[in-house]
Amino acid sequence: MNVAEMLYRNARKYPDKEAIVFKELRLNYREVDHLSNQFANALINLGIKKGDKVAMMMRNSEKYAAVYFGILKAGAVVVPINISLLKNEVQFIVNNCEAKAFVFDHVFWPVLNGIEKELPLVKDFICTAEVEGQNFRSYQELLDVSPIEAPPVTINEEDLCSIIYTSGTTGTPRGAVFKHKNVVATVVNTGALAHRMNSYTRNLAMMPLFHSAPLHLYFLGAVYVGGTNVLMEGFDPKGFLETIQNEKTTHFFGPAVVYLTCAKLLPIDKYDLSSMEMFVLGGSPISKEDIFLILDAFKLRGKNKLQQVYGFTEAGPSGLGLYPEEIEVKTSSIGCAGNIGTETVIFAENGEKAKIGEVGEIGVRSEGIMVEYYKDPEKTANTIKNGWVMSGDLARYDEDGYIYFVDRSKDMIITGGQNVYSKEVEDVIMQHPSVMMTAVIAVPHPEWGESVKAVVSLKPNCSAAEEEIIAFCQDRLAKFKVPRYVQIVEDIPHNPAGKILKTEVRKLYGKS
Repeated sequence: MNVAEMLYRNARKYPDKEAIVFKELRLNYREVDHLSNQFANALINLGIKKGDKVAMMMRNSEKYAAVYFGILKAGAVVVPINISLLKNEVQFIVNNCEAKAFVFDHVFWPVLNGIEKELPLVKDFICTAEVEGQNFRSYQELLDVSPIEAPPVTINEEDLCSIIYTSGTTGTPRGAVFKHKNVVATVVNTGALAHRMNSYTRNLAMMPLFHSAPLHLYFLGAVYVGGTNVLMEGFDPKGFLETIQNEKTTHFFGPAVVYLTCAKLLPIDKYDLSSMEMFVLGGSPISKEDIFLILDAFKLRGKNKLQQVYGFTEAGPSGLGLYPEEIEVKTSSIGCAGNIGTETVIFAENGEKAKIGEVGEIGVRSEGIMVEYYKDPEKTANTIKNGWVMSGDLARYDEDGYIYFVDRSKDMIITGGQNVYSKEVEDVIMQHPSVMMTAVIAVPHPEWGESVKAVVSLKPNCSAAEEEIIAFCQDRLAKFKVPRYVQIVEDIPHNPAGKILKTEVRKLYGKS
């Protein structure tokens, strides 16, 4: 099977079934199939050939679905671009992937303005709405002159499907290349089956679909089973809860910040969330205390409706999950066995499986992992070893075989010969009642090599002094782990999925 076949099949099997809900618009599978056929035919008429790359910079909408599937039906390779990137980052990705066409929402014209001439391989810019004074190809006009019949393109499971660029949390974005068979394996095993989806599933797709998890596991997972995707353009706490209530959604995936924001700012018990079968939490580490805060705020204790997942782009994002039946028992863990069809192992420095309590690096092996980093054989060789894609994440086993995230290997701080895991310090700081978010980084020290610095943002209408945060840590951490420096800031750089951008934090605050 290829990814486009999921939609073709549903148009035959469930032609009148609701496929996409976006604001007031409702489209059935036949309509989405026809729209994507039209866009595929339009691309082919513009000269797009099988294997060409087509970039898309779009918010979640019904157009996103039509464009995504249309690119694939044309036999092209889809390159979703993070909508929060700056001009130079977009320019790098589009040129690096050698895109022949670029589809974008009109609101992103300010990002493209001035760099479109620096994208020499892009022959066609296609805009989903009119931009005053600009003569781009119109998405709607292309559809209007294109047939609804399926394009005459044969797609093989070995054909390239997508290039998804890493978020750049550790530096320059790298393009993870996936074949159709890789994406299908992830969609089926880590998406639909692991999250108990069926044709009655109504997935709330609020997180941006340029990320691999919202796209592959949940959006495409719902398509695979013939379910419905209810789309939102972005995170709005009140709108999130209202959409669950009004649309009777059953599944949602989001980072900790979504749940915690709602838990801390809104009267959740005033909303009817009874339709929900699975709240899924992932994208960034979360403390045990915050998981119980979420369980209590959403009234989920004992209901087996909250699942925590671990994965990363290069793995598809396959990985492992802490299932609803386990989350109140092994709360700090990210799971035990890998997802269906996935092996997840912690490797010690000697290349063997780590022992209980020993810190090592997580590796994942499955049919869903990336083929390579696009045009980067050296980094590919450093990341894929003997069929295992290495995560750069440090973890340990407990006596029951459950895995506990320790830190990003690049985030470990070595101070005076002692290893300090930034996540351990962050977990302690997050227990302070005034703290909204924190990032712990290394800063230079003339004698110890590195020392610990905490960058902290506070909750609205709360206050805390740097000395107070340090004292709070002194009561809870060994002396060498306590931040030597604390800096209170208004906001900590993070991506739309809520993941803190440590590279940006270091650039802004990496001095003692």
